[in-house]
Amino acid sequence: MAETAYSEWYVTGLQAIKSADEQGKEAARAATKDLSDPELRKIAEEGASAAERHSDTISRLLKDAGGQPTSIPNKIMEGIRAGTIQAMDAAKDPEVKDASGVASAQISIHYYIAAYGTLASTAKHLGRDQDAAELKRMTDEMIAFDKRYTEVSEARTNKRAS
Repeated sequence: MAETAYSEWYVTGLQAIKSADEQGKEAARAATKDLSDPELRKIAEEGASAAERHSDTISRLLKDAGGQPTSIPNKIMEGIRAGTIQAMDAAKDPEVKDASGVASAQISIHYYIAAYGTLASTAKHLGRDQDAAELKRMTDEMIAFDKRYTEVSEARTNKRAS
């Protein structure tokens, strides 16, 4: 009984992150469109490509686990999306928009790190070792994006904004 409930919880987690993928696209567009720093734009564009790959992987994992996407919006990503739009609108200066874009991107990235990591651990405990490996790879990729954003913001973006 507990294993069935745990498997269902795993599917629900995959559905939530799939919903977040769709919602996150709007937040990413809002954060990226006003970036003036070329390195930040490059990271954001690479992140968008990674997000597409991750979304495809999540779709496949969800199908393999016996689930399918739902129309239920991910409440966490709704908040991140709304916060990103609000923060980008509040930043009037181009350098401040860059700092705001980095902050917004990293908030979203940290959500994905937590979600992918949790799903990887769950998959491992369910004996879904291939799923766990793919989710771990995605977690590691998000950690690398986070590090790159931090490096650029500490080296240039935050200095210029302040």
